[in-house]
Formats: sequence, structure tokens, C-alpha cells
Amino acid sequence: MTTNIPTLDESIERMKQEIIEDIKSGQVSADCPSFSALHDYVDANCYGGFCEDDVMQALSEHYGGGDENEGMPDELMDYLNKAQNSIDRWIKAGGIKQIDIDKRDRSEA
Repeated sequence: MTTNIPTLDESIERMKQEIIEDIKSGQVSADCPSFSALHDYVDANCYGGFCEDDVMQALSEHYGGGDENEGMPDELMDYLNKAQNSIDRWIKAGGIKQIDIDKRDRSEA
């Protein structure tokens, strides 16, 4: 089975959805102030499927592969950093707080 290579935007959207699910389940606090603070609750590096072997293998091959001595390709590191930085900006701009508000609004209805 071939895994599709997600675009950066697709990875970011998947990360947001997974964070939203974790907030709604109570696994992550709605008061979480940044991407790095997500690590207090979960392995935030796994958001976006980045801990799934098939996803990471496909991304690694797409970005030039690597070997046991070189580690992850630089372009893949840039991709992951861009995704995480985007999520950090989203959280700091109130993305998580908006989820909490939406959740309360539905429960009061």
C-alpha cells in the first residue's frame, strides 16, 4: 500500500483536528499556551501522523531519504518545523481557546 504524501497544509489541518480531539476528550487542557506546552500532556511530535511508520517513511523518501548515520533529511526537518511552528502560532492566536468556547456553547444549548 502506498501512502499519499500530505501537503504541509494537510498536515497542519490534521494536527489541529487531533489537538481538538484531545481537548474534547480532556487529554489536553484548553489552557495550553503553546505547541511546546502540549508536551506536558502528550507527545506533541506525533500530531499529524508523524509517529506513524507509513507516514514518516513516505515523507522521508519524498524528501530524499536518510540513513542511520545521517538521520532525517533536512527538508523533512524543515517540513516538520514549519508544521509545528504553524500550530504554535495557531495556539498563541487563541485557536485552542476558541475550541473550548465552542465546546461550552454546545453543552449549554
